[in-house]
Amino acid sequence: MGLLKSIAQIKPTKNIEVNDNSPTFEEQRKTYHEDGHATSRSCQGRSENLQASLDAIYFKFENKCKKEEIEQIKLKQPYVTELKGKKTLSLTKDEELQREKERIEEKENKIEKLRSDIVHVRRSPQDFGIPVDRRSTSKFWIGSILLTFLTVYIFIFYISTSFSAFFRTFDPSTELFGGMFYPKALQEAYDAGALELGFILFIPFVFFGLGYLIHIFMYKHSIGNIFKVILLFITTFIFDALLAYLIDEKLYNLNKTFEDPDFSIAVAFSSPSFWVIIFAGFVSYIIWGLVFDIVMKEHADKDKIENYISSLESEIKNLLQIIDKQNDTILSLEKVISENKIRCSELEDIIDGFILPIRNYKALSSEYLQGWQECITSEIVLGPEQTRDYLNECRKVYDTHITKLDLDTDDYQNKVYTKTL
Repeated sequence: MGLLKSIAQIKPTKNIEVNDNSPTFEEQRKTYHEDGHATSRSCQGRSENLQASLDAIYFKFENKCKKEEIEQIKLKQPYVTELKGKKTLSLTKDEELQREKERIEEKENKIEKLRSDIVHVRRSPQDFGIPVDRRSTSKFWIGSILLTFLTVYIFIFYISTSFSAFFRTFDPSTELFGGMFYPKALQEAYDAGALELGFILFIPFVFFGLGYLIHIFMYKHSIGNIFKVILLFITTFIFDALLAYLIDEKLYNLNKTFEDPDFSIAVAFSSPSFWVIIFAGFVSYIIWGLVFDIVMKEHADKDKIENYISSLESEIKNLLQIIDKQNDTILSLEKVISENKIRCSELEDIIDGFILPIRNYKALSSEYLQGWQECITSEIVLGPEQTRDYLNECRKVYDTHITKLDLDTDDYQNKVYTKTL
């Protein structure tokens, strides 16, 4: 027989009604007491005889426990009940584990679909309900390239024209084109001072700001916004007309004769150079504004796609966090199931083996010792010291017997034995 490593504490159970003629525990205690008294009388209370007697009554008690099937059923009932509970728990935990695995599989499939959607949404955004033009990417890049070159042109134009209009002194060799575009504008403005340089450098941003405002006002269609856009166009035209007027005036006065009238608005309106300067700036500004509006709208379409992709990535991140928590739950369930299986195996071994009620044996063997010692003190003629030595020696033999059988504990009531293979 093999002793089970884990000793279980038996909880009280309901009494099982059995018609049994077996002696009661009190009757057994009395019998053990009388047997101990009688055996001690026959061997004059010697301790070496007590050791053999204790071994004999232990094996007798053990064999009796093995044969008492009804008593074993009573003792094993708590283990049977626990085994049923553990098996029910195993079924519940197995079902819960399977559900968690299915949930994880569903989320993993959803993540794969979301990742596939991220790839396909760039190719066919309409399939995902995003209202964008299929050509938005090409229109965006073409518009960006055009916008870059137009921006450079407007910088050159307005730096040259503003310097020519406000600071430049023309010479007789200056022609119309030289009046609009002056390569030395930045150098001469730098030489003139920081204010002059800052003035001509930041004038183009006035027009860029006007173009940006036009885009903002055109984004939301309303009568008020249309009026604001018209007002901005008029403002830009007036500013360009002012630059053209100042430049054309300097060119006109440079070549003026005594017969020619003084330069005026009427003269400016009749001068082709005046209109050339206006449209060289104003038309390019309008084109820049329209291209800028197209680029911003196409960029907004790209933002719709990127925002949609961001929402998909955020959903993937949330799903991965949920999967991590579910994996922790699965590990916990697997641990519980594994521990439960081990305990079920132990319980099955206990039920297949037999249980020794060690507290009962200790109570009965203690009665046997008391009968033995009672005989020493009452019926064996010895001196006081010799009697005390006999009693102490018998007690030591009993304690050794209990220790050797690993019964010297009060932590549990029953000792469990299992069948070895």
